[in-house]
Parts: sequence; structure tokens; C-alpha cells
Amino acid sequence: LALAACSSRDDGWGGNGSGTSFNGNSNSNGNSNSSDSETSTASGSPTGSTSTISTSSGVGGDPTEALRAACIDAIIELRATKGRPALTRWTATESCSDQQVTSDESNNTPFGSFGSCGEKGQNLCMGANIRDISTCLSLMWAQKDQAACSGCDACADTYTPNCPSCDFSGSQSGQVCGNYVNLSANYFTKAACGFSAVGGWWLINFDH
Repeated sequence: LALAACSSRDDGWGGNGSGTSFNGNSNSNGNSNSSDSETSTASGSPTGSTSTISTSSGVGGDPTEALRAACIDAIIELRATKGRPALTRWTATESCSDQQVTSDESNNTPFGSFGSCGEKGQNLCMGANIRDISTCLSLMWAQKDQAACSGCDACADTYTPNCPSCDFSGSQSGQVCGNYVNLSANYFTKAACGFSAVGGWWLINFDH
């Protein structure tokens, strides 16, 4: 199981444009375009416990509908533990997100398609059952407890790669903070969860 995070800075949002993994480094060009399409999702509870992930068939012809909804609900619950506002579910780019992560897994190129769905940030879970969302999200959120990530919350409103005590890519300390930064940032307001058709990788795309 490997986790990775990426952000772009083309309009002043997000991190330093690099992708990182606990099992090594992977890079991205970080090109992205804006998108304004979104739909609302229910707010999560403030308990901080991640949602139970259903593996039943989805509705409307989307077999991953239950997974997508549970993914966003779990992110909302985690954000609530830090007093962050709920994200909206970015349904308009879910199909594109699926295509992104399918391409990246097929070519073994993390973040190889980053930016093609208009996202400004991306978290990637590699080499895991796509239904094991809770484990990946818990590991991503736990990055906040690392010493090198102790200052990340201070930059939740306006992230800068020079945020003190917040090593987004782990390039300075070896402790990656980027997944937590993307999940908790106030400057991201919507997210889409995408699932690879190959079956091993899934991602979260973020936008403001």
C-alpha cells in the first residue's frame, strides 16, 4: 500500500507541484484547468470515525456509486474533527477521475494524468483493494501527527510550499504531509473520488 499527494500552483492554490509516495518519489507536471461543476453532498458527523464502505451495486448504472458517496462522507467526517467545512461532491468529474486513475495504474505512472480533469490537488492510493477506502483515508489523515507536519494546520486557509513545519512532499524531512494538507485544506471546497477499472488504485481529486 502506497499513498501519494500532488498539487498545482498555476493560480496560487495548492502545494509545490510534486507527487510523493511513502514507497518512493513520483513526479507530476502539475498542469491544471479550473472547473465550476459541482453538486451538494450531505454533511458528515463530527465524530471523526470513517464511514463504513458498502460494496453493493450502485444506482443509476454506476457500480461505484456507493463507494463514491462513502468516500466523500468519510472525508467530511475527518474534516469535521478539525472544524473544517464540508466538501461538496464533485460529480461532474467523477467519470474523468476514473479515466485518470485507470490510465495511471495501467501505465504505472502516478500522477501521469494529473490536471486533466481540472483538479488543483490529488491524493492517490496505490496497490490496495479499491473498496478499502477507510484504511487509506486513515493513513492519509494520520500524516498530521508527524513532527514535520505539525505546522500544516496554520496554512489551512492559504497554503504555501514554504509553510513552516509542513513538508508537503517529504523532500526535506522524509515525512510526507501532502495527503493531509489536501484533505484538510479550507481552500479546497469540492472533491471527486475516482476508481481504476484495473482494480488496484483509487484517487481523490480536489478543487476550489
